[in-house]
Amino acid sequence: MYPVLCWMFPVWMLVPLAGVGQEAPTLAQLAERAIEKSHSLANAELDIQSERETRRGIRETYLPHVEANGKFAHVNANVLVDLPTTTLPLLNIPLFDGSERFQSRGNLWTSDITASAVLFTGTKAPKLGKALDQKIRAQEIMLEKRRQEIMDQVSTAYDQLALLRQVQNVLEESQKRLDIEKKTAEKAFGYGLITSYELNKLDVAEATFAAKKQEYEGKRGLLLQQLHQLTDVPVDSLALIEHTLQPYSLAATSEGIANRPEVAALDAAIEANRYKLQAERAHWIPQVQALARVGYYGLTNGSLKTPYTLPVSGQPVQLGIDRLQAFPSYMVGVGFRWNLFDGMQGKRAVNKAKIEVTKAENERQEAEELLNLNLVKAQTEYELANKQLTTGQTRLNTAKNALNIAQKESRVGLIKPAERITAETDYQAAALDYYQTVFNQRRAAYRLLMATGNLTLEKLN
Repeated sequence: MYPVLCWMFPVWMLVPLAGVGQEAPTLAQLAERAIEKSHSLANAELDIQSERETRRGIRETYLPHVEANGKFAHVNANVLVDLPTTTLPLLNIPLFDGSERFQSRGNLWTSDITASAVLFTGTKAPKLGKALDQKIRAQEIMLEKRRQEIMDQVSTAYDQLALLRQVQNVLEESQKRLDIEKKTAEKAFGYGLITSYELNKLDVAEATFAAKKQEYEGKRGLLLQQLHQLTDVPVDSLALIEHTLQPYSLAATSEGIANRPEVAALDAAIEANRYKLQAERAHWIPQVQALARVGYYGLTNGSLKTPYTLPVSGQPVQLGIDRLQAFPSYMVGVGFRWNLFDGMQGKRAVNKAKIEVTKAENERQEAEELLNLNLVKAQTEYELANKQLTTGQTRLNTAKNALNIAQKESRVGLIKPAERITAETDYQAAALDYYQTVFNQRRAAYRLLMATGNLTLEKLN
């Protein structure tokens, strides 16, 4: 028994205790996990990969194409020949006396290996490649916008958790004070100093606190599930988050929208459309291609029946071929295609490309106007949120002082329990409003960071 126990002891020591070593993730860690997990962001990156494959295809335009072909055909045909009549010398046999029919048959064999390579595309391929490069650049820039949206979404849920935590603290503090007040009120009721109505007021307040606590638990559980869905972080780890809401102070800055991803992406889109326009304008330039081919061409079991007969024997004249082949047959050359007139299709394509350039420029101008307006709105909301923060702090301090006075006066019987509950309710409302104001101020700060395009993982707190 002793050896067995000695062997089991270290194994038991190696088993980790549940919950030990777990740490609450930070906001930056959660945002990073959400970015890694985001399916929409992953699909956007796949779209970029797809465009890169298309870009590689354009670069490979000049690579040779090699193909092998093989064919077999059995030919059986009646050939009608109508040529001027001629006579064979010496034999005095007329040939091609009017229309003559010949019967032919045979087996045709062909096979070849052909290599072709584009030498010049009329500058179209390079310009289309540059257009695609700019399109990919625009897509890559827009990934940053998606990342910022994910960071804002995660930080909102994170701050909501902190807000609920502050609500819980306020409710717990109020519950403690209410418990003390209820004991005092019950003694006063026993001495006949207060009525049962006034005592019931405390019961109503207790029920109200209990309902708010249940509401808090439900909202907190929902937020934990939302963060879990966004980040794949276990709910147990998320439940350890103890974040205190603090105002987010931003340094005064005159930054505009130059860092917004949308601006750079639209600039790249304009360049892409301009390169596409240049490519369409090259429709009249000839294209050059090189070709090389080696092949086998053969005829077997061929025959040709004529309507003529031999002069002495009277036998029909027939020609036969057992085998006729051409191998190896080489062909090397360079060809070009010059579209001299395409029925105005090239001009229409150029006009459409011009329209797309103008549309992209209009979209860029409109986006700049809207982004500037959004920046002004974000700055105004941030300044207003800071002012409301100061007002909320003043109201909270006033309500706190009033509560302290009500507590002291309630102990010496200067005010009734109903008045004491009113002071508690006023303080509770002021505290909850203040923390909601802090939450709103933080959201305004994040919106201002997004409005200037400066929201990064390092600026999450």
